[in-house]
Amino acid sequence: MIVRVAFLGPEHSFTHMAAEKLFPGAELVPCSSITRVFQLVESYDADYGVAPVENSLEGPVGETLDNLATTMLHVYAALEMRITLVLAGRRGAGKVYGHPHALREAARSLEKLAPGAELVPTPSTSHAARRAAEEGALCVCSSRAAEAYGLEVIAEGLEDGPNYTRFIVLAWRDQPENAERTSIIAAFPDEPGSLYKFLEPFARHRVNLKMIYSRPIQGKPWHYNFYIDLEGSRLDNRVAEALEEAKARSLFLHVLGSYPVYRG
Repeated sequence: MIVRVAFLGPEHSFTHMAAEKLFPGAELVPCSSITRVFQLVESYDADYGVAPVENSLEGPVGETLDNLATTMLHVYAALEMRITLVLAGRRGAGKVYGHPHALREAARSLEKLAPGAELVPTPSTSHAARRAAEEGALCVCSSRAAEAYGLEVIAEGLEDGPNYTRFIVLAWRDQPENAERTSIIAAFPDEPGSLYKFLEPFARHRVNLKMIYSRPIQGKPWHYNFYIDLEGSRLDNRVAEALEEAKARSLFLHVLGSYPVYRG
């Protein structure tokens, strides 16, 4: 039986490359948005989904975090992948297409290479390459996307320093047995000390937190969900005890999954 994997497309996006690394030989299904990736897995039209969740230069991906707040899916695995950006297309063009994160990651280089050009956001870097090819414009994308769309590579290594993106695999289950990381989402009372009280059990049980990030709750102005990544599996005693104590100090706590992290 062939595994069917949804990913943020079109083909040749960095998410496409991540999906190939995670699921060699699988049937890969490109999606027009991260939300669509979630929808295909939720509706059982795909066995797994791959979406970017965090970049080392630009931080978390809001659309992914917002979908994690409303889905019943779990994080099944993660991949940390080095990202190398190129500027490709027609020299001297007045528009540069790119994913918002990619445009910000390459901001300093673009000031030198395309001064005064209009920066136009796109859903993915491969979508940017396609637009550049159709319109005779420039784009920030992968070298693979530039080649696929017949674009001239004008400059390489646009990113402002070492650049990594973490991609997550979405599924109806997680993998706590061989996990090195756990992701949770929680909310706390709007009162002094609530964040400290929530985090204290993790410090006391010596559970290392890898990321903590807040996102507005849709429909509730000035209220926030907190997304937290921590080392270890929910099956580890110290992690389980910290989670149980933190849950008692929160409005809600949902474990998104415990999972392995691959690097490549």
